Amino acid sequence: MLEPRTRLGWPTALICLALFGTALLVRLYRLEAQSLWLDEGSSWALSQAPWPDLFGELFNPRAAYPLYHLLLKGWMALFGASEAALRLPSAVAGALAVPVVYLAAGEVERLAAVPTASWYGLAAALLLLTSPYALWYSQEAKVYSLLLLTSALGVGALARALRTGTRAAWAATMLLAVGALFVHRLAALLVVAGVWAVAAKLVAVSPRRGWLALGLAALLAAAIVAAMIGGLGGDQAAGLAAAGAGIPAGPLLALGLTFVRFSLDRWPGDVPWWWLAPWLLLFAWGLARALWALRHPTTRLPALVLLTLLTVPLALFLTQLTFTKLYEARYLTGIYPVWALLLAYPLTTKRRPATALFALTFTAALVTGGLALFQPTFGLFSGDPVKEQYREAVAELASRLHPDDAVVVHPAYLRPLYTYYMRQLTADPAPTPLSFGDFWQGTTTYGQREWDIERRSKLAGATRSWLLIAPDHARTVDRPLPGDEYGLVGNFWAFSREQRTWPCGIWRFNGAHLFCQEAPEPYYTNASVPTPMTTSATTFGGNLRLLGFTFKTTTAEPGLYRAGGNLPLSLFWAVETRPTKDYSFFLHLCQQCNAPPAAGEDGPPLEGYLPTSTWLPGKPARDDRAIALPRDLPPGRYTLLLGVYDPTVPTLAGRLQVTDGTDRLVLGTVTIVAAQP
Repeated sequence: MLEPRTRLGWPTALICLALFGTALLVRLYRLEAQSLWLDEGSSWALSQAPWPDLFGELFNPRAAYPLYHLLLKGWMALFGASEAALRLPSAVAGALAVPVVYLAAGEVERLAAVPTASWYGLAAALLLLTSPYALWYSQEAKVYSLLLLTSALGVGALARALRTGTRAAWAATMLLAVGALFVHRLAALLVVAGVWAVAAKLVAVSPRRGWLALGLAALLAAAIVAAMIGGLGGDQAAGLAAAGAGIPAGPLLALGLTFVRFSLDRWPGDVPWWWLAPWLLLFAWGLARALWALRHPTTRLPALVLLTLLTVPLALFLTQLTFTKLYEARYLTGIYPVWALLLAYPLTTKRRPATALFALTFTAALVTGGLALFQPTFGLFSGDPVKEQYREAVAELASRLHPDDAVVVHPAYLRPLYTYYMRQLTADPAPTPLSFGDFWQGTTTYGQREWDIERRSKLAGATRSWLLIAPDHARTVDRPLPGDEYGLVGNFWAFSREQRTWPCGIWRFNGAHLFCQEAPEPYYTNASVPTPMTTSATTFGGNLRLLGFTFKTTTAEPGLYRAGGNLPLSLFWAVETRPTKDYSFFLHLCQQCNAPPAAGEDGPPLEGYLPTSTWLPGKPARDDRAIALPRDLPPGRYTLLLGVYDPTVPTLAGRLQVTDGTDRLVLGTVTIVAAQP
């Protein structure tokens, strides 16, 4: 058994170090596997603000967690803004919370008049170490892992202050309480609960002072609930819900959802019901043990502290749900350390049969937690995309983008993710993204007519457009008609006449879709139809005639391209007779062209959405392509070759002959320079 200690001796220090090291390794596992999702992109964007603005936000009551953005800005200045760098502070904070909970358990246990030697702290720490819920927020560039750590520190500090009564202990507790409010304003729920716990103890010692303190705590609780209702009610709640910041739920539903999320970080129905059984048993057992302990003066105080720190914040949060209906489990992260301490609370008994039964239940809980982590589709460590795949969607876009393309992001608040990943994934300047409709303001006057006018105005002159859309978010601000997958914006790129006529690609990733559309406007608005800058009379296979091509410029000097960017061009085609086969095209960039190309692009025209077997004489086709240039591509002069082939013939015999008798056409030469560091 582990002997409780009042000082951090070597055995305790070694246990804490082992817990931290193990927890950190678990939290670093596959840290970059998932794309940044919407809220993480917002964290990055908000942390780009100037230092004075971020310091000013510390004292803005409407800034939910201002200290995090300030710390993240400083962190990025030192370690960069890669996905791993953005998430590493959360991983470290989450790992630190594990030994802190172990120490807090010791402080809570020593509140008893006759402390017992037990594995209580270690069990609570192991729950936190392996918790799918805690691991999720430890691998997310958001404030909640830091809130978890701050809350665990606060529980331990409060228990120590109640036990020792020293000025230093109370000063540390109050300092943590003030700091927690800068970490997240919702930490006020835990602060009020701490005041309530202190008042409850005072009632037994000094009734007058105790009841006065309880009255003060009640006033604080009422003020916090009123502030939450005022801040999250009405239009604000609707806006946050539309942005995916919460789901509509009343108090009873929220209780059930919180239990499932705290246990396995799932929504009901995402896991077999029996996975929740050990968690339900641990919770019921811990709650019963704490309630039973209230009956005995020697064990009353630790149980009172835990129950108060759990039930008061929960009750206040559920009360405001009656008015706002805006629920998200992460808003209750502050009570998660108390949840872990309560689940392990049965170990404060000396009864060995109960300890053995607890060990069996506890092991079952750890096993189901591990199963949840590796569960296909849902598990953070499953290898499947469980976060929105903006990285993959923007990577697809970046590898094909032309400098004169129009890029639309929808809803508009996806822009930080577009900007972040375009900076990460391409060395070329990214087009400024467009957005449509005053959807975020909830206007009722924006309809099909307004959409058509705004679209034609913003896309005027664009010969190709892209739409990056998050359907689940878009549907909340751009409501589709019954049976539609998208609203006004998404439906244009998915189902419009222009999309049926000039599609150039559809890519669907988890939570993020990408659409490409050739010539969305010029052919219907009397704008000038694009023509090739370099004409050609070359014929492939005696039928496919290359009318010409246009090299797009991505740098200030034409013909100069940067490694890590794109080499974009447009090919203009016509046919003598309707082809009978669906041909593919290839572009090869080479210095020694009898060797494998240094870079290239290969595939059917318009990503297969306009196969050559549908081409008709007298109706020219334009095929926009881009060669993605590797970042390590050596600088120098390169030749660009074009070829056409039958993909059903796996040998060089499948290539169509060019007019001059060769099977590749030289389009020209370009210069590649090194990527900027």
